[in-house]
Amino acid sequence: MANGYCEALLLHLESIAGTNYPGKKVTVPGFLNMLISQPDRPFAAANVGGHYKDVRVKYMPRTTEAQVSTSDTCSVDFVPAYLETNVSVNNIAQTGVWVSDDVVRQYCEDASRTVAVGVPATQLMNEHLNSILHAMNGIYQKMENILTDSVAWGVHQATGTAGAVTVNIEQDGTLNDLATGLTKLLMDAETNEFCGQPYMVGPLGSKMHAYSLQNKYKALAPGEGFDPAMMAANAGFAFFASGQAASTWGNANALGMFAPGSAHLIERLDNVGSFAGQRGSSFFTTIIDPRTQCWTPNGLSNIQFDLQVKYIDCPDDLGRLNGGGVIDPTSLDAARGYALIIKKRYALFQTPTNAYSGADRLDGSNGALLYTITNS
Repeated sequence: MANGYCEALLLHLESIAGTNYPGKKVTVPGFLNMLISQPDRPFAAANVGGHYKDVRVKYMPRTTEAQVSTSDTCSVDFVPAYLETNVSVNNIAQTGVWVSDDVVRQYCEDASRTVAVGVPATQLMNEHLNSILHAMNGIYQKMENILTDSVAWGVHQATGTAGAVTVNIEQDGTLNDLATGLTKLLMDAETNEFCGQPYMVGPLGSKMHAYSLQNKYKALAPGEGFDPAMMAANAGFAFFASGQAASTWGNANALGMFAPGSAHLIERLDNVGSFAGQRGSSFFTTIIDPRTQCWTPNGLSNIQFDLQVKYIDCPDDLGRLNGGGVIDPTSLDAARGYALIIKKRYALFQTPTNAYSGADRLDGSNGALLYTITNS
């Protein structure tokens, strides 16, 4: 009934909440973030122009003391021989988003304004891009889950097993136990011959997560003569919190410590080169996530995703895209529109556990060590 009331003011929650808008937040995928934060992406050459290349990695175990003679002799003690491992990309994280024309028509005009997205560029409505960004968290979480679950743990040199080693971080700041805490972790890194700053990944909300935050504010502890926060900064370790590691590593206080270069993200892009652009009723392109989450000040732009933009011009065609029963083809608001399909092919590569010979002190080591952190 007409009553002369002023039309309601419609605000988007994103404009009010800013970076704390729930729809576009990404639960921190710490292990994935660690992998893409490393400057070295050696497997990129295996995916050029959309063509797949098989990848093999060769390596040669080093010699051991037992292969060294103590007398002048012409005997042969070492025959150089390479080992090889095959690299496969066997994981897909994909989600399809449906945005109907009838729904966009009911939004304000800014929803239908076009923006250029992707390489090669394609024109999308603002609402299409907005829908893609709202769908990305699920892909990140699936990737984080699979990647953390794929980690093969190496053998601890001190224990001779790949099982988790418990490390206690002392509560009393006046204690200086050289066999525990950050001292133990960094000493293990050197004992296991890690070169460079170790990377550490632990569950979101874990004790190590808390410790990494606390270290930013520690002052010189009475009686110790050193600052633990300065030790962390100068000795060097980088901590990444993961929203999935508690589940996949089976412990809310698990900690993975990785040597630089020991773990890599392997990627394949389909929609590049001759396989990009307009093909039939779809446009194939690649996109990056343009956002900056609060946990990644450098942004997420160093990872690409495949994007297929498919216009459905006949309601009958919806049935072929509706395997999960999400869309009702008889509904007027699902008559015509765009299917936006975001996809990522990926896998994890780690240093092989036989990179050291059976006689080596580091037999079974691969630069990935598992811990359980306590705090008493």
